[in-house]
Amino acid sequence: MQLYHITLNNLRRRKAKMLFVLLGLAIGIATIVSVYGVVDAMKMEMTRQAAEFGVNIVITPEAGGLTFSYGGITLPEIMYDVEQLTISDVEAIEGLASRNMVRVIAPKLLGLGSLDHEQKVIVVGANLQEEFLLKPWLRLKDKSQLPKMEEEMQKAQAVEDDKKMDFEAIDLARQDLEGFNPSDEQIVLGSAVAKSLGLMEGDLLTLSGKELEVYGILMESGSTEDQQIFMNLAAAQKFLNRPDEITAIEMAVDYLAGSEESLLAEINETLPHAHITSLRQETLRRDEMLMRLVRFGTAISLLVLLVGMLVVGLTMAASVRERTREIGVFRALGFRKSHITKMILLEGVLISIMGGFIGFLGGTLIARYGGPFFANMNITIPWRVDLLVISIGVAVLVGLLSSLYPAYQAARQDPVEALRFI
Repeated sequence: MQLYHITLNNLRRRKAKMLFVLLGLAIGIATIVSVYGVVDAMKMEMTRQAAEFGVNIVITPEAGGLTFSYGGITLPEIMYDVEQLTISDVEAIEGLASRNMVRVIAPKLLGLGSLDHEQKVIVVGANLQEEFLLKPWLRLKDKSQLPKMEEEMQKAQAVEDDKKMDFEAIDLARQDLEGFNPSDEQIVLGSAVAKSLGLMEGDLLTLSGKELEVYGILMESGSTEDQQIFMNLAAAQKFLNRPDEITAIEMAVDYLAGSEESLLAEINETLPHAHITSLRQETLRRDEMLMRLVRFGTAISLLVLLVGMLVVGLTMAASVRERTREIGVFRALGFRKSHITKMILLEGVLISIMGGFIGFLGGTLIARYGGPFFANMNITIPWRVDLLVISIGVAVLVGLLSSLYPAYQAARQDPVEALRFI
């Protein structure tokens, strides 16, 4: 009988202790896998958003507000001193000293339009070419005049280590968008709007009493744009009876071309009545928060692993003491100290492999089904072979380290003394 068979038979006889050790290891590995899986998925999702969301800076009107409570009930916020952005603000940005950093400027006006059955729909007035450059996920269905646009926009989604857009690809895409020029009497429908109304390209839609032609329909993207109707900015200002007014200005900025701080300072000085949000700074803040979560998760994982190592070591040591007579018989039959050591270590390795595998399964399942809830993000955690290998490797390392002292104890037992217990 080989050492391998002796080890397996012993594990079968001592199922309770084996399950106890297995549980300790599996919990430790599951903790590491779930924390790492969620954090890694969050980082990937944030990177994807940074790649897809081409906006770096958002400018909105500055507004003051007061919140009141009456009888313990919080009343809606009352807004006052609401400033408005206008076309002149866009022209002011065009005249900035750091204008070379701004690669795309997309002013927009948002309002509500009414359909025939009095259903309200969001109307977005924008420079549609700039809007499509800024948001690479916006695609038109079946537009032959934009043959290379999708390919170039996919390139534009590439993100460098510092999460900046590929502006060379944007410049190429800009050339392909030259033929994309709806008139003021034409609109672009979001996929959900077109589907609910049963409209196709070239159809007519009556919006707030005005008949408009459907220039094109957006491909479904799963974003808010699916629910919106797009038209030229000037046409929207006239349609909504809000001349020169702008709801927001979104910009894609190349931070390699200059200093972010100087650009933000210039915008603040030029538009003192506006609220300026740097999404890059928001991303950096989220990255810092994520790193804190990583450090906390690592500390918890190490603590759980140390507890698991202690459980394995104590259980294996107790098992060695219980098997004093068995070990004495093995030694009397001619087993050397190395055989006894290998047998104990092999037990630890076999249990560790099973614990690592179970921990990987449990940790991945926890991350897949609990991760989106705890992270409050739409994240997807895949089954990763590399993480399985790491899980089993860490478990085996923990099992070996925990089994060294029990194996040393078993190997140094005197066979004569051990046989006295028979």
